[in-house]
Amino acid sequence: MEKTEHALALKEAKFDNNELFFSITDHASTILSGNEVFVRISGYSKQELIGQFHNIIRHPDMPRVIFKTFWDYLQAGKPIVAYVKNRTKEGGYYWVLAAVYPLDNRYISIRIKPNTKLFALAKVLYRQLLIAEERGSMEESENILAEFLKTHGYGNYDQFMDDALLMELRERQSNVSKRVIKEDENESSALLQKLKMTYGYSRELMSQYDAWFEKIDLFTQVKSLFEEKGEKLRELARDVVFLSLNASVSSYKVQSGGETFGVLASDIRFNAKENEALITHIDHIVQHLSEGLNSIVFSVSSMRLQIEMVTYFIQEVTSQKGEIQLSELIENISDLMTLVAQYSDKSKQVQTELDQQIHEVLKNLDQLEQQMMYLGYIQIYGIIEAAASHDESVRFGVIFSQLKTLVQETSSELESMQKMGRNFSNENLRMIEKSKVIEVQLNHLHDEICTIKKEEE
Repeated sequence: MEKTEHALALKEAKFDNNELFFSITDHASTILSGNEVFVRISGYSKQELIGQFHNIIRHPDMPRVIFKTFWDYLQAGKPIVAYVKNRTKEGGYYWVLAAVYPLDNRYISIRIKPNTKLFALAKVLYRQLLIAEERGSMEESENILAEFLKTHGYGNYDQFMDDALLMELRERQSNVSKRVIKEDENESSALLQKLKMTYGYSRELMSQYDAWFEKIDLFTQVKSLFEEKGEKLRELARDVVFLSLNASVSSYKVQSGGETFGVLASDIRFNAKENEALITHIDHIVQHLSEGLNSIVFSVSSMRLQIEMVTYFIQEVTSQKGEIQLSELIENISDLMTLVAQYSDKSKQVQTELDQQIHEVLKNLDQLEQQMMYLGYIQIYGIIEAAASHDESVRFGVIFSQLKTLVQETSSELESMQKMGRNFSNENLRMIEKSKVIEVQLNHLHDEICTIKKEEE
């Protein structure tokens, strides 16, 4: 008997890359609904699942700290994404990447099969968390999770889950083959015919989100470049301030023409302080910009997943034989579509804010560019004065040569940020226009679902 149970525990349930599934629960985690794939993989019948708490499929290999994180996010009204190992009725298991979204008085959880290197790392992490928790230390488990995030370059769990969702969706795109509903000439159900029509609409909408999803690299590139260049600008600004202090001290040592060098040193110091203040302001805007970019990446990834779930679910229902539970079907599709619409509205709002922020960044970068040009003029004049000076003891020529290097490096960083910022601004505006087209199609699909609901009532 023990050997049989052990064999079942090691058995992985069949979950293909092509498949995905969802379940809907209330806020108490009671299962309200789910699609056929969810029922099949769990090993339970639908009647056995409905009305049960979602922990009916909880696997003992799951660390408690992950579920604590789950509930911390959900109870705060925030979506969460996590790798989860579930248990089947027979005692087997299956891994998913679960994306759980709050929606009014319920939660919608969409799951896909994970396949990335990040998933492999998560499995190792979970074993470490379990060992800590088996020793009775939840605090140690939380510390291990925090250290894992830090070690792999994530400032918090938000950044990790954003990356996990994006990576798994990209991997899914490369593994999943396109599905099309097979036409059945003998099919006479008017309801199925209407659903097949909505399936066509949802596939078209999914192709639109696919095209949008492919633009995500631009958002991540802008975020990485602005954060990297912003840090470099801060370093260069500090170097210019330090150099201005050296120039001030050196001006007192000049036997002849010290007043001129003192004025130049004062100009450098004043310019350096202005630059530092401006760069601090730019950095503040870039931080908000980075948050917006993170938000849009997660929103676009979520919409891509959600609309695929709608498309898959309609395809799944129309391929089934037997009676269709219309009320549950329409309610499920409506919930999924409402979720897509919510994230569509959110992404539109964030994109508008990004457009304002990027323009503010560019305005400040242009101002910084002007100040660097003025600093460049000071540097040229200083080189000339240093060459004319007969006092070599203070090496003023070296100071102005160093200033030249700092001006050139700063200007180079500025140019990269300005170029990327303008490219992003133009692309973001095109995407905002594209989102209007998608919104029309989204509303059309939603109207079709509402029409079906009314006609079948």
